Amino acid sequence: MDAGQFNSSKSEKPGVIEIENGELDGSTTGLTTHERQCFRSFVEQCRDRGLLERLIGLSPDDALDGLNDEITLLRFLRARSFDVSGALRQFKEAHTIRSSVNAAEAYNSIEIADFEHSRTIYPHWSGHRTKTGLPICTLDAVNLDGPNFSNYHKCTPSQTTCRAIMSLDYLTRFVLPLCSTMTDRPNPHMPVSSAVCLVDITYVSLRQAWNARGYAHSVTGLLATCYPEVVDKIYLLNAPPSFSRIWAFIKGWIDPKTAAKLVVVQSADILPTLLETIDIESIPERYGGKSTAQNGKIPPVDSLRGLLGCDELPDGPIKWTVDQGGRTAVAVGTRGGEARKELLGPNSIKAAL
Repeated sequence: MDAGQFNSSKSEKPGVIEIENGELDGSTTGLTTHERQCFRSFVEQCRDRGLLERLIGLSPDDALDGLNDEITLLRFLRARSFDVSGALRQFKEAHTIRSSVNAAEAYNSIEIADFEHSRTIYPHWSGHRTKTGLPICTLDAVNLDGPNFSNYHKCTPSQTTCRAIMSLDYLTRFVLPLCSTMTDRPNPHMPVSSAVCLVDITYVSLRQAWNARGYAHSVTGLLATCYPEVVDKIYLLNAPPSFSRIWAFIKGWIDPKTAAKLVVVQSADILPTLLETIDIESIPERYGGKSTAQNGKIPPVDSLRGLLGCDELPDGPIKWTVDQGGRTAVAVGTRGGEARKELLGPNSIKAAL
């Protein structure tokens, strides 16, 4: 599925969740009466503990996507099967982790070169979507070794956590809201809140797995704690014959909730497996598809001019701002120490919240 079109009609709200006094519109989300009651209680308890206050580092017009908006809160609640106390504990833990690295401010101030390097070692959007409209992220595990990975080992634990959050926030703060505006998908009134990851493990070895054990533990733990339900499925592609032995060696470092979403695919089965959920135009050429998007590079997005009024995405982090009922994409980060705040194009889309 390509980038599609967004619906700017004021009579329809693609990707919208309506909320009033802490209660979601059940007709929009499909929640049961009990689940709506749980959501209301969860929102009230988060508000009472100050977890819904605007985070330090956010501008007054910054959208709250992926931070403490309704869609994010609902993901935490669903991850805990609507156990309000469990969801509250996890959301507090995620809030503590994000606050410890000043994540909201860091997203605005990260060096663009550092952000771009992170595209090679963390899953990033390919510019494509599945048949149901979920963004497809890619990662080549060969980058988790050698000179390209050496900078990761030079960073402090706080720095690695911060850079991982920056990469994942690009997905939750920019990509998922963008995909939610695209109406060429089933149930276009529902927000897009998760993604699919394609991870190539052709050259994974026991030595590489050992060297990347800290990375695997950190990233999967961060996904499970701070980004619950964001990953719909992770396809491990081109699994070598020795992978069963490698998996037995590394599975203890992988968060169990993330591990449950892994699908190991042998080379001969990749194309038929991916075709079940992804159009051939959106499958990388290396797997028999037609996509020429390169892993670790800025994604090409079809119909971007129709979506945002620009021809290509810039490098570095992007976020949404909200003003008078409209959303505008803004490129941020710093280059050579100079802060950037650039509008992507003249188009704005109807605000999702």
